[in-house]
Amino acid sequence: MSISERKSVSLGERWRREATRDIDDQRLAAALEALPSIRKPMVRIRAGGIAAEMEGAMGSIHEVSLQIRTLPMKDWPTLIRVLRRSKSIIEALEQARVPRSFDRLVARVIGEPLFPDARSITYGCSCDLPEKPCRHVLALHELFARRLDEKPWELLMLRGVDLHSTLAKVKQTAPDTELPPLAFGVPEEPVLYPDAEDADLDQSLGLQAMRWLIGDVSQRAVDATLQALSDLSTEPTPVKPPAAAPVTAAKTAQSDSPTTQAEEVPSTESGETDSGDDDPPPSATQAALADKPTQGL
Repeated sequence: MSISERKSVSLGERWRREATRDIDDQRLAAALEALPSIRKPMVRIRAGGIAAEMEGAMGSIHEVSLQIRTLPMKDWPTLIRVLRRSKSIIEALEQARVPRSFDRLVARVIGEPLFPDARSITYGCSCDLPEKPCRHVLALHELFARRLDEKPWELLMLRGVDLHSTLAKVKQTAPDTELPPLAFGVPEEPVLYPDAEDADLDQSLGLQAMRWLIGDVSQRAVDATLQALSDLSTEPTPVKPPAAAPVTAAKTAQSDSPTTQAEEVPSTESGETDSGDDDPPPSATQAALADKPTQGL
């Protein structure tokens, strides 16, 4: 299956995976059997927790709850500013959907993802079963997972996010002049937190986003660019140390028998010169000093 054919995992399935991690099949089966005993009218979802009542044996009632801390709102105005530049995320939120890209945007700006992991969720149950978490807690997890598939906005409620207030703030304020304008007049950031499961780069740089970045080009050029990005190696290239310069035999011999400055510089006092063809004839002054008469004297 190619990357473009992969489907995003639903919020309900993500919640189910986190809640049932390291839980054996027998306990999961017991949780599913206990699921009908939940009094659905008594299920209460509020900011920071889920509470429910379940019917136990002999007519007993068990109080079950899940707790998770709400998101910090200190940097929420910054998230609103960035959210204005993402048309697709806004449209999804208006339809009461929570895209994966919004989860990553919250994690980047707020410092904590919208979707929690299992370690950040605590639980409680009034039953006296020895296994932890008990089947009542697992049944409540399953119930909420099914609710997320139908009402994904309940995840925002659980984390203390007011969806209607957030969308109202996104629309009521004029565009931020402090942020640079978007290139090519596009309606949103071309590369902004991919919505797919694996968050690969070529998923964030789709065909439409690629056209936004480099203009209207041929399909062949777009495919070649995406293929080049997917072929990039994630392993760092090792840096080779520079090779030492080879030492020649002539340099070795020269270093073994050093010469003095007097031997290297030829003497000019003797007036002797080489008899090479390229040397100029001696001047009259040089000939007089050498006691050799010349035609000029």
